[in-house]
Amino acid sequence: MNTQIEALADSSQLSQNRLEPMLIRLPPAFAAELRNLARRTRVRQSDYLREAVADLLAKYGRLPADRSTM
Repeated sequence: MNTQIEALADSSQLSQNRLEPMLIRLPPAFAAELRNLARRTRVRQSDYLREAVADLLAKYGRLPADRSTM
């Protein structure tokens, strides 16, 4: 019985840490600059985009309490 509960807890924790895929479209100049920045700094483009979304949500007071996926 405990193993079933542990398995459910593990799967619940995994789903909370998963990132949701999203398709975005950027103007070509933005996309080029983001690519260049990522190459220069060796930080993934997706990391920069998550940071930008978090900043936007914080600006408008909508940042979720749980930021563990960042």
